[in-house]
Formats: sequence, C-alpha cells, structure tokens
Amino acid sequence: MKRLFTLLTALMLATALCAPVLAEDAASSSSSSSTSSDSSNSYLPSSTGSTSIDYSGSSGVYVSAYTVTNAAGGEVTTVEVGDKINLVLKVVDHASARYCVKPEDISARINSAVFTYTGNGEIGQLYDNNDDPQPDRLQRVRDGSASEKDIADNAQYHYYSYVLLFRDVIYNGGGNTVPINLSYLDTSKPLQQFSVTIGQCVDKDQTTSPNLLVRTSSYGDSVIAGTPFTLSLGLYATDGNENLNDVIVSLTLPENILLNSGSLSNYVGTIASKQTRDVTFEVMPAAGFTGTVANITVNMTGTGSITGKEVSGTTTISVPVSQPNRFEVGQLELSSDTIYVGDTGSVSLSYVNKGKNPVSNLEARLTGTNLGAGSYQYLGNLNAGTEGSVDFDITPDAAGAVSGVITLSYEDASGNPQTVSKDFSVSAEEMNMDDFYDPSMDDVQPEQTGMPVWAWVLIGVCGAVVVVVIIVVVVRKRKKAKALAALEAEDSDEDL
Repeated sequence: MKRLFTLLTALMLATALCAPVLAEDAASSSSSSSTSSDSSNSYLPSSTGSTSIDYSGSSGVYVSAYTVTNAAGGEVTTVEVGDKINLVLKVVDHASARYCVKPEDISARINSAVFTYTGNGEIGQLYDNNDDPQPDRLQRVRDGSASEKDIADNAQYHYYSYVLLFRDVIYNGGGNTVPINLSYLDTSKPLQQFSVTIGQCVDKDQTTSPNLLVRTSSYGDSVIAGTPFTLSLGLYATDGNENLNDVIVSLTLPENILLNSGSLSNYVGTIASKQTRDVTFEVMPAAGFTGTVANITVNMTGTGSITGKEVSGTTTISVPVSQPNRFEVGQLELSSDTIYVGDTGSVSLSYVNKGKNPVSNLEARLTGTNLGAGSYQYLGNLNAGTEGSVDFDITPDAAGAVSGVITLSYEDASGNPQTVSKDFSVSAEEMNMDDFYDPSMDDVQPEQTGMPVWAWVLIGVCGAVVVVVIIVVVVRKRKKAKALAALEAEDSDEDL
C-alpha cells in the first residue's frame, strides 16, 4: 500500500511538471543532444511564479521559471509558515555546461534559514542548448562548417537547461528568497550561487531580510605553495526590504594554509539589499602544503536593520595549489674539445627534480648543425628528489663548427608543459695521419741477435768466483799439511 501511494505521488508530480510554458526546449533539443533519460516533453506548469533575478550577476546560472506544489503534486498558490512544499525550478546553467560536468556530478543545496531542506536537489530533464545571438554562426557550428574562431566564439553561449526539484521544503517565514549553492563533486571547480524569490510565501512579518552570499571570488592566475596570494571576495546581499548591519566576513583555513597579514575576520559594516561589497584577505600556503586543493571556508554574519534578525551564510572556496617547479639541469659535458670527421663523440646533460611533486613525460631532444643525425629520447616520469642524465652521440659530417641544443620537456604537477634547454659548440677537424706520427719511434735501435753482453759479463764474474774458491781451498790444504808435519817432528824428538 505504501509503495502504491509513493507511485501515485510521483505520477501526480510528473503531471504537474507537464505544461507548454517551457516548450522552447522541445524545439532546441531537436538540434542538441539530450542527456536526460526522459524523452517526453515534461515541463513546468503554465502558472509559474515570476522571478526577479538579476541575471547579470548570476555567474552564468539563473532560474528562468519556477512553481510550488504540495506533497501530492498539486500546484500551491499560497505558502504559510510551517507548510511543507515541493519547489520546482527551471534552471539555465552556463557554468556547468562550460565545465562539461555530468548531471550526477552537480550538487544543489538551499542555503537559507527561511527554508528548511537537507540534502541535494534532484536534477532531471537536462538538455544541451546554445543561445548564440548570431544564428548564422550557430547554424555553421551545428552543421560542421564553422571556422575555429566561430567555434571558440560560440562556445561561451553553450548552456544546460534542466529542472531542479527540492522535495518537502519547510517554510519558516522571515522572507521569501531562496539562495541556492551549486557545487560539484570535483572540488577544484568553483562554487556557483543563485537565488529565486517565491511570491507564494505569506509571512505575518512582511519585512524581508537579505541573505548573504559570495557572488564572486578570485585568487589570481595560479597559487604556488610558499608564495602569498590575495583572495578577493564579492560579498552580496540578496533581495530584501531592509539593510544588513554589522556584517562580518571571516575565514576558516585548512591545515598548512596561513594568513600572510591582517586578520581572519573582516568587519564590513552595513550592506544594503542587492549591494555587493569587495573583501580581500592575504593568504599564504605553507611550503609544506602537500595537497592539490585548499578548501577555504568563508563565514558571513549580519543583522537586519529593522527586524534585528540574524543572517548568516557559509561558502567554501576551492583554491588549486601547486608546488614550485624545481626541475633543474646541470652542466653539459662533451667527450672532447675536438672531434674528427667520421669519428663519434658524445655530449651528456644531467638533471634533477628538487621539487616535492613528480614531473611526468620527460623527453630529451638534440638539435643543431653538423651533428650527424638529430636524436630523441623518452625518459618517462621523474619522482621528487631523484636525478638522472641523458647522453647523445655526435658524428660530424664535415670539418668546421658543431653546434647543438639539448632540450628537456616535461609536464609539471599541474599538467602544464615546461621546457629547459642547454646549448653547446665544438669543432670538427679532418683526420690527418701525420697527427698520429710519433717521432720517438726513430730512436728505436735494431734488435740484436746472439747472447747479450750482460750474459757474458755474468759468466766472467762467476768464473772468477770459482777460481778464487779453488785457490783458497788449495792454500788451506797446504797449511794443514805443514801443521801435521811439524807435530810429527815434535813427537819424534820427545821419544829420543
């Protein structure tokens, strides 16, 4: 039974959305590609509320029509405090089309204390459209005959058209403006904000306090860790019939994101309805910041000048942060100051990544004159804190100057292409055999045959030694014989 009631409710809501007010989408969808799963012509009812949106400041997102229904899908003409309603908006969204996001990547939330709603709005019936003011150019783009300039000029007019549904929204009173934050699952894309005024809302207090939102934000062309930047915010007070007093804007910074100077809180003072005030903060990403995106929260508070009602708003600004590029090359080295024609020399170049992020698609290319043939090497990715070198052979074709350039190209952590080059020069000479003649070769004596002189000297010395030994032995024997003879004579005398 519960499931049947749910189906009947969905059917009644779909019936309420079917009307010819926005039938222009049916014509435009015939020449553009629809990304909606519903191919039927389902639109908002004919008695849609009238919006009073300032389209010029909507950052490319605004409501072209809306309607309010009850839980059963029936249209509501009066909304009292405490009523629960369904809010159906027809949205023109240039920003999401510019980022080429999918419907399921869009997150739409109501940012107001006037209306209670948790969760994301439901997006359906999304179509690609183009509102180029030059129909001839648009036709050329569609039939494929446009020039590159036509395509580039036409691209800014591309937009999404879709229905945004908020179910079971509770009206709390205190105003009738619904501010909506449009963000993306990809947090690197900036937040979009727009609002719609609901004329069906009835409140005993007819004084409407403006809401606070950040309409514009800027942080420069790029943000590099260790380098300060200026965060500029355009603070906007939405439609209302009283001013906001004591408006304060403050920042909540993530880890390793610091304030370079000033205060985290900025007192703005009084802002009138539909007025924009510019606020700036000097911010410094620490050198040790390791992320790629810094999500900075902007907090806004104010008080109604008539009602005394407190108004607040919160917005997150996503700032891409990149590490400084510290890819460096060393000294270029040549194998010789002179290279002979037809011979091969070499040149080498060292490199190192001193940054904290890797570099990718590192390539080396050798170009120049009288090098032989140019060379190319793909070196791949280089992690942080690593080094390497690249070597090229040089084979000059003719005598004379040899000049060349080694160019290293790569992509940094942000995907931006980078190049660094080193040039060199060396001379090439014709090869002459006289250059290899050694005059000392003329002093080489002819090789002698037979026994060398030193051998004869050695034989003579050995012979002399032998003669001396023989003489010594003979002398010793004679002395010994004389001594024996003398002893025998003494013995004979004693016997007598």
